[in-house]
Amino acid sequence: MNAPVSPSPSSAFCTQCGAASEAGARFCPSCGVDSQPSAAAPPMHGFGCSACGGDGAKLSVGEVMCPVCRWLRPLGDGYELPVETFLWRLDAEAMMRLQSLGPVTAAAHHISERYGRPWFEASVNGVRLSPSQMPDVFALAVRMARIVGLNRMPEIYVSGEQMWDAKTLGTDAYAFIVLGSVLVSFKGADLAFMLAREMGRVRAGHAVWRTAFELLMGRRQSQRTIMGDGVMQFLNPAKIVESAFEAPLMAWARHSEITADRAGQLATGNLDTARRVLLQWTLKSFPIHARLNMDDWIRQEDESDDPSIQAVEATMSSTPFIARRLKLAREFHVGEDMKGWRAVIEHFDAEDRRLRPPKDVTATSGGKGKEAPADTVRLVCVSCQAPMRVKRAQLVGDKPVNVRCPNPACGKVLSVKPKKPTEPRPDQVGD
Repeated sequence: MNAPVSPSPSSAFCTQCGAASEAGARFCPSCGVDSQPSAAAPPMHGFGCSACGGDGAKLSVGEVMCPVCRWLRPLGDGYELPVETFLWRLDAEAMMRLQSLGPVTAAAHHISERYGRPWFEASVNGVRLSPSQMPDVFALAVRMARIVGLNRMPEIYVSGEQMWDAKTLGTDAYAFIVLGSVLVSFKGADLAFMLAREMGRVRAGHAVWRTAFELLMGRRQSQRTIMGDGVMQFLNPAKIVESAFEAPLMAWARHSEITADRAGQLATGNLDTARRVLLQWTLKSFPIHARLNMDDWIRQEDESDDPSIQAVEATMSSTPFIARRLKLAREFHVGEDMKGWRAVIEHFDAEDRRLRPPKDVTATSGGKGKEAPADTVRLVCVSCQAPMRVKRAQLVGDKPVNVRCPNPACGKVLSVKPKKPTEPRPDQVGD
C-alpha cells in the first residue's frame, strides 16, 4: 500500500480548489485563482478626500459632513437603517420589472449617468442650499439624510419652476434633489418629513429612473397617464408600443411615492405630521387642512380599498390617490417594523444630539447687512458705495469730521457734518 504523498516544503495549496502549487506562485495552475492577497480597497466615498480622508477620519467629532466630498457621519457607531424597512414591496417589484426590460434599462442608466444629472442640474434655475444658504433648511436636510442612512449628502436646490413639486434626479452614485419654492414654507416637523421623503428616494435608488423617465418622456409629460390620450390611442400601433413602456413606469411612479412616504414617517415618527403634509401637498393649499373634518376623512380613507377606485388610480393617475395613500401610511405606522426601528432611531438620535448638540441655526435674512451698533452711525461712501461706520461720539458738536473710505481701491476722504438735534414740537415742551 502506497503511503500518502506529503507535500514538499516548497509547495502550497490553492484556497479555492485545493490543488497543490509551487510556493510563491501567484496563480493556481488548476483553477487560475490569484493566490496573492488583494490590495486594500480605497474608501468608497471621497476616495481619500484631502479634507476628511474619505471616511471622516480627519474631521472633528462635531462635524457631521465633509465640505469637500460631502461624506456624512453615521448617526452613531453601528447605526444602519436597512432600505427594506421603508421600501414598499410593490415599488421593489416595479423596479425589478424595469430592470428586466434589458435594452431599456441599459439606455436608462446610460442616459441618466452621461446626460441626465449634468443636464437637469444645469437647468434647475434655482438656488443651491449650503451651510450659508438657507442654513436652517440645509441643517435639517443633513439630519434627515443621516437618519435615513445616506453616506453622502446630495445637492439640494430650491426652484420656482414647479413650485409644488419635489424631485430626486441624477444617478445611483450622485443624486440631487429639487424642491419647489412653496415646499420650503413648511416648518419644523412638516419640513423634516418632506426632506426625509426625498432622502429616502435617494436611498431607494429612485433617482436614475426619475431622470430617465423625464428625459425619455419629457418634463411636461411626467404627470401624464396611460389614458391621457383617450381610448382611441390604442388603435395606433405606435401608441401600443409606447404604452408598453409607459405602463411599468407609471406603476413605478405611483409605488415609489409610498416608499418615500414611509421614509418620511420613519424619520419623523408622527402619523399626524404625515397626514397634514400630504393633504396640504395634494390639495396645494396650506390653510385648507384646518377646515377638514378629520372623522369624515378617516371614513373616506377606509373606503379607499374599493377595487374600482384602485383600477381608476392605475389608469388615470401617476400618483396614488390621497385617501388610499394615507390609509397605507396609517397601516405602516402601527406595524411592528415602524415601532421597532423608531426605537432604534430615537436611541441613536438622542445620543448623537448629546455628543453633537444642534447649533442654533436661524434662517438667513434677505441679504441685508448687520444692523449697526447703537453707538455707531452707518454711512455710505459717495464714490464707491462702500459701507462706512463712525462712532457717534465723534459726531458731537458743529465741526465737520473727516472720514476715510475703508475701501483700499477708493480711499476717498469724506467730510461729515454732524446733524443738528431736532427741535422739539410744542406739545413736547414742558411748562
